Amino acid sequence: MRSIPLPSKPLSIAETGRLRAITRLLPDSLSVMHQRASTLRDALSDLEHNASPWESYVLQPAFASDAALRLSQPFDTPYQLAGALFSQLDYDDEVELGDARQTLQIPGLLAVPSTVITLAQELNRAKSEFQQFAAEFKQILSDCPTLERDAQLREAIADAGFPRTHLRQSYRQILLCPQKPDAITLSWIKARKSIKKVTVEWCEKKLVQLDPLGEDAGIQYQRQLLAGLHPRQRDSLRQVQVQSRANLQVAEIFYGAPRAGEKDTYRQVGYSAMPVLVNGGNNRNLPEFTRVDHNPPASRRRQRRDLKISPEPLLAALRVHLHTGQQ
Repeated sequence: MRSIPLPSKPLSIAETGRLRAITRLLPDSLSVMHQRASTLRDALSDLEHNASPWESYVLQPAFASDAALRLSQPFDTPYQLAGALFSQLDYDDEVELGDARQTLQIPGLLAVPSTVITLAQELNRAKSEFQQFAAEFKQILSDCPTLERDAQLREAIADAGFPRTHLRQSYRQILLCPQKPDAITLSWIKARKSIKKVTVEWCEKKLVQLDPLGEDAGIQYQRQLLAGLHPRQRDSLRQVQVQSRANLQVAEIFYGAPRAGEKDTYRQVGYSAMPVLVNGGNNRNLPEFTRVDHNPPASRRRQRRDLKISPEPLLAALRVHLHTGQQ
């Protein structure tokens, strides 16, 4: 591990020791995570070839078709496809290390035995441990510039023997229904847009954090744009964050006993970026579930007349646009 860039607040002896300890723990943590992912992949592959089939429901929106192509797995072998997705903890060989927010996503439901649920729970625990180590590593270096801090983490992961680790795919948990529900509801939740008012001071601080040495021409140009704003525009800065894809929302329902006056129990499972593993019980089937179109419905929301945002960002590095409507 190369020398740590000096943060504005020097690290304490305890923090330095903990940073070194995390670095020593990363190889085993990453190795265990990959081993458990491989074990789960093999177990799912065995289900694919089982004489008595298990029921599955995998959606094929465009982004899922792209993911299946990159995994070199067809949709007609859903368990092998899911196993390949769950075990893809690195960036593709053909893809450069990049934005960890760009993930492979294939929504759906898979009926599985309880033994597979257990394997997925073990993988989830290994993922959580790795995520906790990474979060603590970054917290200790929180006073370092963001890019330097992230580069230190990536170097520590590379030194651990896993240089192509995809953080988001390594962090995300497999959604589970350990107890077979009576029903499952599925619904597409359209992509959301978040618009937040930001200040000139906030933008300047973030740009400096991205390029603390002033060596990036693009960042320095954006700082010049910020400094050259007309006084009337200084109150018109908006950070626009758009969720890139619609999400498949999954919830399970347990029916109450009518005679006992019990009410149905509704539990939100989460958003299915990967197939949800559902305890299939003795009959190997999925419970009753709602079916949705393979592709999410197009958004029909009209743009508010008083919320006009310039389509081109003023500060691309921060996704900051100018509000052109009335204040």
